[in-house]
Amino acid sequence: MKFYSKGAMFGLDSRIALAIFGALSVISGAALYSAIQDAKITSYYTDLIEVGKAWEAYLLDTGKDLPLDNQHRDLSYLVENKDSDSNWKGPYLPYTVSSSKYLLHPGLQKLIRLPSTPNHEWGFGHATNVNWFATRCDNSAVPCYLSIQVYGIEESLFNALDAKIDNSDGAFKGKIRMYKNPDVIINIIYSPYKTN
Repeated sequence: MKFYSKGAMFGLDSRIALAIFGALSVISGAALYSAIQDAKITSYYTDLIEVGKAWEAYLLDTGKDLPLDNQHRDLSYLVENKDSDSNWKGPYLPYTVSSSKYLLHPGLQKLIRLPSTPNHEWGFGHATNVNWFATRCDNSAVPCYLSIQVYGIEESLFNALDAKIDNSDGAFKGKIRMYKNPDVIINIIYSPYKTN
């Protein structure tokens, strides 16, 4: 009687190899998914910083700030030459202007505003709808900075941005901040541009 131990061993070897390749594919798939998510977060953050850069370009070209509309800058001036200003070199952003004079982010489909916000730690009450505006730039002793604000995003997106940009320092400090009113709203403090 002949035994084909070599063939049997090959079958065992191939099963071990398949198990190893299977494990490697799971690991590489997870790494690829993580890399894709990280690229998306970087892309969102970069897009939002471009809003601040567009504001800078408008300011440098025209020599004036965007008009204020209820404590927020009228962002339609970044897309349209509303004053027929010969120094206007826009459009500064390829975004759509919403009916409320805010911008609409093309990827997130969320409204973007440019308010001024304080740079110090905001405090506990803001996560529970205690009047966030009470501490915002109505006191000349509190230095305020240009802030890029996005309405109605998912809290998971804030957490991912906060982890990547601020090492998860929480909702009330760092460059990326959040409050709920009642939607999740993020603010990117666009320092060093002090607005008061």
